[in-house]
Amino acid sequence: MPIKDIFFPMISYPVSILPVAVEKAIGLAVGLRAQILGLTFEINIRSPAGVFADLPEIGEELDDAQAKSAVAARDLVALFSHEATRQNAISEHSVEQCMPAELSLRLAEHAKFRDLTIFPLREADQHGRGIVEGIIFESGRPVLLLPETTMRELPLTINHVAVAWDNSRAATRAVADGLPFLQIAKQNSIFTVVDEERPLPGTALCDHLARHGVDATFATIRSNGRSIGSVLETYVVEHQIDLLIMGAYGHPRFREFFLGGATKSALLRPITWTLLSH
Repeated sequence: MPIKDIFFPMISYPVSILPVAVEKAIGLAVGLRAQILGLTFEINIRSPAGVFADLPEIGEELDDAQAKSAVAARDLVALFSHEATRQNAISEHSVEQCMPAELSLRLAEHAKFRDLTIFPLREADQHGRGIVEGIIFESGRPVLLLPETTMRELPLTINHVAVAWDNSRAATRAVADGLPFLQIAKQNSIFTVVDEERPLPGTALCDHLARHGVDATFATIRSNGRSIGSVLETYVVEHQIDLLIMGAYGHPRFREFFLGGATKSALLRPITWTLLSH
């Protein structure tokens, strides 16, 4: 099933997304011939009544921050509208209001009714990482990370797609969600990272994809003591991968947190378009 509609959250607080992220998201939507919704929020960060009654200076700081968020939201909508017109995109945009604690769930609700969410994420962005995790776990839809700060010459046409395969349920779901990209790519690579030689049913995945008209190759990569993040980054760079597809938290989340997994690496340092599903 082709991607028909895309959700694009434009975070305005505490740090606004970069203009180049808006340009890239709209450009990808145009390339996919999909409609894109640009949504941003004016964050309501007023304190609960009475909490800072004796600290007026804190109340003023909160008012200033809220006003800053409102200005940033309006600027993002204006930028999105201009860029959508320039690229002749099928688009719509909106501004809503919410409390900071509500943001992740509100975005997940919107994401439920779109084929794909494009989320700009900069390196080591803990705030953005928390929002992405909320969308992934609560929406049931895939999230496409857009690396905001590295901007590794992100292509608007996806020619080479790679699947990081570990035979998990999450990876299986990611392949299904990423099938529209696999079907339009000129080259598809499936790889698995192992510490020692052990078979994984990668060839079975290739056979499955072939029944959907997708020609893919399979390879096993030895980690040789390297972190999973290092292995992924090296593979993406050496093979000029346009899009990386991977399952999100294929292992229990606590294990990912303490041991450091592929999902954590992708969220801490996204290096190319990265599709995550759970």
